[in-house]
Amino acid sequence: MTLRNIFTLSTLATFGNLAAGFSALVFAAQSDFLRAALLVGVAAVFDALDGAVARNADAESEFGANLDSLADIVSFGAAPALALFFASLGSLGSLGVAACAAFVVCGAARLARFPLVKNGSRFLGLPIPPAGVALAGLAMVEPSAAVALAAVASLGVLMVSDIPFPTLSTFFSPKRREQSSHEE
Repeated sequence: MTLRNIFTLSTLATFGNLAAGFSALVFAAQSDFLRAALLVGVAAVFDALDGAVARNADAESEFGANLDSLADIVSFGAAPALALFFASLGSLGSLGVAACAAFVVCGAARLARFPLVKNGSRFLGLPIPPAGVALAGLAMVEPSAAVALAAVASLGVLMVSDIPFPTLSTFFSPKRREQSSHEE
C-alpha cells in the first residue's frame, strides 16, 4: 500500500473525522461541551462524506473501511462518552466510568459487526454516529446523572440490538425506499 493509495479524497475525509473526534476529546476534557459536541457533529459530516466519496469514485477499500471504524470509535464512542462523563456521569464515580466504558464497548461491537451484516437498505442495530452525536448533544446540556445513565444504557443497547434502522440512502433514493418497504 503506497502513500498515494492512502491519501485519497475519501481517506482525507476519514482523517478529518478522526481529527475532529480527537479535538472533541480535548474540549470535553476541558469541560467545553459545546465545542466538543460541535466537533462530534463535524466528525459526522466527514463520516458521511468519506463513504459517499468512496462509493462515487468506486474507491472503496479494506484500508478505508478499517480506518473509518478506527475514526468512528474515537469520534462517536470515546469523545461523546468522555464529554458525558465530565458533564454528568463523573458524579457517579466508578458507575459513571463503567457506563461510559460500556457505551464505547457497545460502539466497538457495533462497528465490528457492521461488515458482517452489511445491507444496502438498513443497518442492524443503531449505527454509532447517531448514537455518538446524541450523547455529545446531551453533554451540552449537562443533564442529571440519572438521565445521562439512561441515555448511555439505551443507546448502547440499541447499537448492539438486532433492530433494523434505515440507511440514509433509503431516505434519499425512492427506489431503495420502495425495496425496503417490500422486504418487510
